Amino acid sequence: MKNLILILLCFVLFCSCSVLDYPKRIAGYSVANFENEREGRFAMDINLPAQKAYNKCNLFIFEKHLKTNFKNDKKLYVVASQCSLLYEFCLDSTEVGFFVKEKDDKSSTIEIISNNVNLAKFIFQKFKDYNN
Repeated sequence: MKNLILILLCFVLFCSCSVLDYPKRIAGYSVANFENEREGRFAMDINLPAQKAYNKCNLFIFEKHLKTNFKNDKKLYVVASQCSLLYEFCLDSTEVGFFVKEKDDKSSTIEIISNNVNLAKFIFQKFKDYNN
């Protein structure tokens, strides 16, 4: 009986979202720090389907010679670093996240998020100019 309770307790702990996120955080693949960011979050609506907007984000990162740290093609986000190539007032390890959310079949929203507010604003403006 004690073993069953212990197994159930372990199962509940491992099914919890926060516990499952810890291995990703340790490996450096967690987006939890972007979800809680309030000031360094800039969004724009774009007249492209979500997948094409996501491809546009990846193309921007490639053309600006940023390093893709990790991405999720299903959830449509990509996290990049080495932004000091564009913005000299940050470290190479400072990350910027590009998160695409579908609005409808023909439009989507792109959020550019970083814990460095000035960097997020700068990359947002560069990305906005890139799309015009």
